[in-house]
Amino acid sequence: MKKARRFFKVLLVLMAITLGMLYLFQEKLIFYSSKLPKDFQYTFETEFEELFLTAKDGAVLNGLHFKAKNPKGVILYNHGNAGELDSWGKWGELLVNRYSYDVVIWDYRGYGKSKGKRRQQLMLDDGLLFYNYCNELFSEDLITIYGRSLGGFFATHITKKHQPRQLVLESTPTSILKVANESYPYLPSNWLLKFRFQNDGNISQIVEPTFFIHGTEDDLIPFEHGRRLYELSKAKSKQFYPVEGGNHNDLSNFEDKYFKALDEIFN
Repeated sequence: MKKARRFFKVLLVLMAITLGMLYLFQEKLIFYSSKLPKDFQYTFETEFEELFLTAKDGAVLNGLHFKAKNPKGVILYNHGNAGELDSWGKWGELLVNRYSYDVVIWDYRGYGKSKGKRRQQLMLDDGLLFYNYCNELFSEDLITIYGRSLGGFFATHITKKHQPRQLVLESTPTSILKVANESYPYLPSNWLLKFRFQNDGNISQIVEPTFFIHGTEDDLIPFEHGRRLYELSKAKSKQFYPVEGGNHNDLSNFEDKYFKALDEIFN
C-alpha cells in the first residue's frame, strides 16, 4: 500500500513538472523561428527596400518592401510559421513579378532580425505597424491583406481593425487552441496555452471580400479548419478554393489549382 502511494506521489510530481515545463517553454513548441545576424544582407533579383519599424514597447521589427514598376496596389504578406525573410522573400518576388503589386512582408518577433518579447497582443499589433506603413503609400482600397498559415492570425487581426480592399487566407487554422487539442488531445491545452491566437472570432467581424485557399490533404492544419472559417465568414463576397490533393507546404506544386486561384484574386 505504501509503495502504491509512493508511486502515485512520484507520478503526480512528474506530471506537474512536465506540465510546468510545457507551460514555460511552449513558445519554442509553437514558433519555429531562427535568428538572422543584424548585418545579414538579403539578396533578391527584384527591387526591394529593407524596413525597420519600431513598436510602442521599443521592439524593432524587420520587413521587406518589394516594388513593382507600376503597382496596382500592395499586398501585406503575413508569412507562415517556419522560416524567415531570407526564405519567405521568394513569395514577395513571385507576387510582384506575376501580378504587378508591391509586396510588404515582415518577420514576427524572434524571427530573423525582428526583436522584442513575445506577448500575444504586442505581436498582433506589430502587424498594424506594417499596415500603417502600407497605408502611407497606398489608399486602403488598394491594400490586400494576405495570411499564410500562422500569418492568418495577424491577417484577420489587421483586417478587423481596418478596411482594406480584400483578405486572402491560405492554409490557416481556426485557432491555436483547436490545433493544440487536435495534436495533443491528452494535454489540458485550455489551461496551458498562453498564446490564444484565433481566426474564428475575427472572421465573423470582417465584411471585406475574403478568399480562402486550403489543401484537402493538409496534415498540419486540416482542411476542415479552412472550410469552417469560410462558413463563419460574414464577408460581403467570399470564395473558397480547395486545392485537391494539396498538403500544407506544397500548394504551389498544383499550378492548375493554386495559381488559378491567385490569378482570379489578383488579376
